[in-house]
Amino acid sequence: MTRYILIKILRSVFTLWIVVSAVFLVLRASGDPIYSVFSLGTPEATLDVFRAKWGIDKSIFEQYLIYLNDIIHGDFGTSFFDGQPAWDLVVARLPKTLLLGGTTFVISVVAGVLLGAFAALKRGTFWDRGIMTAAVASFSMPSYFLALMLILFFSLELRWLPTAGAETWKHLILPATTLGLTLSGSIARFTRSAMLEVLRKSYMRTARAKGAPRWRQIAWHALPNAAIPTVTVIGFQLGWLIGGSVVIETVFAWPGAGRLFITSVGVRDFAVVQLFILMVASTVIIANLLVDILYGYLDPRISVTGDNK
Repeated sequence: MTRYILIKILRSVFTLWIVVSAVFLVLRASGDPIYSVFSLGTPEATLDVFRAKWGIDKSIFEQYLIYLNDIIHGDFGTSFFDGQPAWDLVVARLPKTLLLGGTTFVISVVAGVLLGAFAALKRGTFWDRGIMTAAVASFSMPSYFLALMLILFFSLELRWLPTAGAETWKHLILPATTLGLTLSGSIARFTRSAMLEVLRKSYMRTARAKGAPRWRQIAWHALPNAAIPTVTVIGFQLGWLIGGSVVIETVFAWPGAGRLFITSVGVRDFAVVQLFILMVASTVIIANLLVDILYGYLDPRISVTGDNK
């Protein structure tokens, strides 16, 4: 198990390095950010002073080495526009993003697992077809379209909920519901498939033959053995939450890190964009690493290569 975890960690570090390097190169290839700050009529001497100040007067390779050295030492750069450390700007917005993401995660996991398990137990019935139809529609529909539909109905038509902002708990309902519906659909689908496979296993027939109560068959035998595929999709969704909140934060004017990211991309604020993508990548990688490690405990037969022994 120790070797299994160590190799997974090394793979995660390597993946993060690739992401950091790719983002750095793509941003530099997009052009000189100095013209996003100054007008075209600004004297070249003035532009050169600010290029030197921000370190973008050096070659791409030199900038890359400096950037890697800085992030290793916890320095994520300074915003071109605010003149503040990028870390301070992003972290100041992060609590709102984590509040939205945490609420969404709870909604999606609880709703997805319960609905998926219920659909599997009612296979072939009206409930099964209805739940799966709604699940497919929820994760197939663009999140921004679903957000606009919820705003039209609950805010403009019924006037129950606010359309934008984050002042009260009511402002959280629509964005969290939008993301939660999107994620819970895929979780429900995977949970149903895993449950159907488990329900056909011989140990489930044995439990029924022994006269075990229905709730015990489900809670003690079906759900634990259906955990691995369900944990997989939940791990993917956990890693996606911060990045996936970008569109929703923009639609609902939610003052989180995702909205800051959109603004920073528009003005090509390298430091803020790089830090946000680094955080999203780290979240996805850590979530998948935890899922891989959890696999080893859920099923010790899983080897480093992912095969069963």
